[in-house]
Amino acid sequence: MSEQDDKHKKGYDAFVEELQRQWEMAENTTIKEAVEKTQAYMEAAGDLTRDELALIAEYVKRDLAAFGEEEGGFRDSLFYRRIRETVWGWLAGATDKSQLEWQELSEDLAHHGEYQAGEVVGPGLYDCALCAHRHEVTHPVVLTTCLECNHHTFIRHPLTP
Repeated sequence: MSEQDDKHKKGYDAFVEELQRQWEMAENTTIKEAVEKTQAYMEAAGDLTRDELALIAEYVKRDLAAFGEEEGGFRDSLFYRRIRETVWGWLAGATDKSQLEWQELSEDLAHHGEYQAGEVVGPGLYDCALCAHRHEVTHPVVLTTCLECNHHTFIRHPLTP
């Protein structure tokens, strides 16, 4: 992992932790507002450049939108049991708050479900777009090329059982 990839992964982890703090502190906030507050807070901290922080915020928003799209059966999945005790566990519980908020966040993104090697991704199941080899991610990582065919594009697989 390059130094920049490591910096982005650490920034992603810090962003999610701060987002959780912002979410738990605010009584009447939307997910979108919590993300914006987190980004402003982290900009003030100055550990990342504005461009790096904008990129990380987009990665987190993309992953939030993917969680919001999951159906109720997700909570019965082995994957959910694996992440329940991680920082992403609060997020899985928060998806019940408002499906409209999740839809709004999803519409803000033009990601179309494709992920590229080199991006920081949150927990999920990623299928190689070329050979369909499944990659399970249980914590934020920098996505590498496919372990089977070295391809660089992935599709996030639904987390439902």
